[in-house]
Order: sequence, then C-alpha cells, then structure tokens
Amino acid sequence: MSFSQVSSRIRSLGLLPSIAGLGCALLCPALAHGQSAPEWLTSSADAARDGWQRTESKITPQNVSKLQLLWKTKVPTKTMGMLSFREPLLVSGVKTADGARTLAIVAGAANDVYALDVENGKVIWQTKLKWASEKPQEAGEGQGFICTNALSATPVVSPVDAPVRRLYVITSDGYLRTMDLATGQESDPPLQMLPLPYGKPYGLNLVNNVIFTVTGQGCGGVPNALYAVNLANRKLTVSAPPQAGLWGTAGPAIGSDGTIYFASGDGAYDAAAGKLSTSVEAFTFSNDTLTLKDYYSPSNHVWLTRRDLDMNVTPVVFPWKGRDVLVTSGKEGRYFVMDSKSMGGADHLTPLFRSELYSNKNVNFQTEGTWGSLASWESKDGTRWVLGPTGGETAVPFPKSYGSTPNGGIIALKVQEKNGKPELEPAWASRDMTTSEPPIIANGIVFVLAGGEFTGQANDAEGGLFSAEERIKRSVPAKLFALDALTGKELFSSGDQITSFLHQAGLSIADGKVMFGTFDGTIYCFGLK
Repeated sequence: MSFSQVSSRIRSLGLLPSIAGLGCALLCPALAHGQSAPEWLTSSADAARDGWQRTESKITPQNVSKLQLLWKTKVPTKTMGMLSFREPLLVSGVKTADGARTLAIVAGAANDVYALDVENGKVIWQTKLKWASEKPQEAGEGQGFICTNALSATPVVSPVDAPVRRLYVITSDGYLRTMDLATGQESDPPLQMLPLPYGKPYGLNLVNNVIFTVTGQGCGGVPNALYAVNLANRKLTVSAPPQAGLWGTAGPAIGSDGTIYFASGDGAYDAAAGKLSTSVEAFTFSNDTLTLKDYYSPSNHVWLTRRDLDMNVTPVVFPWKGRDVLVTSGKEGRYFVMDSKSMGGADHLTPLFRSELYSNKNVNFQTEGTWGSLASWESKDGTRWVLGPTGGETAVPFPKSYGSTPNGGIIALKVQEKNGKPELEPAWASRDMTTSEPPIIANGIVFVLAGGEFTGQANDAEGGLFSAEERIKRSVPAKLFALDALTGKELFSSGDQITSFLHQAGLSIADGKVMFGTFDGTIYCFGLK
C-alpha cells in the first residue's frame, strides 16, 4: 500500500477554501529554528522543538552563578491529577492597560490562564475559560495519573510578524480558544478541535497559520492522532488511522520544509494499514489534507512494545549539511538520527544512526530511559549538540561526568560526521537530578529543572498502579540548575528556594528571565539583579 493510500482525509469542518501547503519558502526560519525577539512563544521555544533561546545575552556562563529569585507569585489555580501548569510563554511588547509589558502567560490544568508582568510578578489578567462542549463536564480529576481531565497542552502565541498576535489554548473540553494577549478575553468563538473532551493533547505548534497537536493514551475516548486547524478558514483535519499513544510532551515537531514529526507509543503494528506503533512518523499538510510522508520503526519494535518501552519523546529537528535531520529517543534509552528525506531507508528500519544504550540498562519501563522531549543547539565552533533528560544511571561511560546518577539527569551528545553520516557521540553527563525535565539552552548555558516528581507507576508492594495522590506524597521539591553547555559543570543551583515539585511543567527563558511553575500554584522567576 502506498503512502497516498494511507493518507488522512477525514473530519474537515468549514466551507472556505484551504490555504496552500507548507513549503520551505513559506515557513518562517525564525519559527522553524529560533526566535527573532526575546520571547518564548511555544513549547520548547520553536516549531523545531530545539529548546534553544538564541537571543539571550544578559545571563552568561560568567555571571549565572549570581542568579537570584527575583519574585514568586502564587495564583489560585486548581490542580488536576499531578498537573498544575504548562511551561510559561514569554511575550514582549503587549499593550496592556498598564502600558506595554512583557508578559509571562501560564495555562493552568483547570482551564485557567494567567498573564503576569515579568518584571514584578503582578497578575495583569486571569481568565477562566468556560466549558464549551455539549458533553457535560465531569466532576473530579479523572482516573489515576494518566487521564486526569486536565488542560495538558502548552499553548502557542502567533509570531512577532503576524498582523494581529493572539494566544491559542486548547482546553480540556477539546476546544481551541483564541485569546487577546492584552486582556485575556476570547476574540473568536471556540472551535472544536478534538471530537470529545479530555483527549490529553500535547504542545500546540503553529506554523504558516495552521495549528497542530497530537493526543496520547486514548483519554476520553479521543483517537490518538495528529490534529490540524487551518486558522484562515477554521477547518479541522485529522490524521487516519488512529495510532498508539502520541505523547511526546512538546507535541509535534515541524521541519524547515513544513514536515510534521511525532513518535508513537506501544500498540498494534500494521504498516500496510498505516498503524505504526513504537515508531516515528512524518506527515505533510497541504490543501487541508494530512498525508503520511514517511516513517521509521526500530528493528526491535516488537520487543519494545512487549516491554512497554514506548517511543515517547518529541523529536528535535535541525539543519545538517543542507537538509533537515531529526533525533528522537524513548524509554529504551537509545537515540536515533534520521534523515528527513528518508527516515528509515527503503525498509523503514534503517536510520542514519542508531546508538547503543545510553541509559536504562535495567529495562525499566517507568523510571528510566528518555522521557518528554529533547533539545539541540550549535556551539561557536560549529558543533551541533543534542541533549536529553534521562532516568537512572547512564549505561555507557561519558568523557565528563559528575558522580553517580541513581535518579538520572541530563546527557549531552555531539553530532559528528562519520562516513558521510551524522552520528551521536557522548560528551557529558550531568550530576544526579531527581526527575529532570527537558533542558533548554541559552548563551552557552543549559538550564534544567530537577522536577522532584516521583515517577513510579507500578506499586509492587500493594499491587496495581500508584494513584496520583500517592505519587504526589512521594515527590520532593524541585531544583533549578544551570550547567556549562560545553562540559556539564554545575554553575548554579537554586538550593531549597523552591518548595514544591512539578510534573511536565517545563522551563522558559527570555531577556534574562528564567521562569516555571510548580504544583502548589507558585510561578517562579529567576534572573540577575
């Protein structure tokens, strides 16, 4: 069966003509691989999901040790399961009633959105987004720690060169909201993006006036799929057939030619029918149609599925030798480098590079391996780097390391050319961190949150799974670290200044401000005085 035969052409809503496809000439480079202003507008900084803030100049490796807690603000957010906030979005030049301000916009798990002045932590506006679905809202927080009925996707802000800049949020009822940045009011009617509430979408991505997201774990009965909304005509398109869980926390990544990438978890595998569990998939969007372009399945995907070692990480995309390459990982602890022009070769099983195990030598499906999303940057000497969070001890020696890591940390890999192909070479492994969130990079510094979350799933002592309440009780306060991006050496630690843990909340940085939120409803801002 050809790719065109397994293309997705379902659930189109609206009457206006669709926009043109995402071509390389139309995709703004600032969106694909960084920002042109000191802002943080989407999950992992940009459409390519590289977590690299290119505009930072105030915080340097020389002065980062003087980082201080500038302010913290507690807001009346309601937690849902283990979720409190998504990563803050940082938007400059917003014309509020108090004048032009740089705002930190934070979405809460219970459909509350807050905008804070980054200079002092003052809440400029807060909005409770009302339930829009015809389906009744459920009481409570869902079941367990997986399907929590929460707002789960990091919002996105339109780019700096948009005619009118807006904030886009997908609430737990499955509706896409368009909000005024200055007031928090909805500027357009809600648009149904998911067929049912509580679908657990992940980071929204906005490129060329189209918003994309993926859903994971079948929550609320929502099919796991790639969803696209064309903002020009408000038309929705959904990929088919449904997949296994698509739960890289940063959502889909998008390359410079507009190709959309995501990884899938364990489930049924039937490539001829387009069911691609434990794989990396690539789609194109054109004329309001999503089409499967290519895919890569690890050669041991059957074994990975049996051991619950999902490919659960948002890929990162970056340029290399005139073309896009992408890197991803998963709970197995192995990394993969793929060519955007042929992800897995003719057999879809052969990437450019398949690493040895960098972590998870214990084949642990719940607390080891790689989770969430990756990061990538390029140092002044032209070296391309890839970084990722890891659980447990590393499985191979790293040239630089900083002691045992029973709880995991961050690993850094160099992209090196060998026999004309890019390969990954271990460079450094960080100090021990309790449940490290995905790192971000700015001005030669790696910032990372040791989130403090207890990530155990199976309760071996009592049987069954840990409840969200049990995992919350076992979690510890988070810590913010700054590491030298070239060596992994610790340059700063927040010590005991943070009083709660966080779950998939994430970091953002712009214009000398490092920000995040924690489970107890507190939003923190670190910087230089």
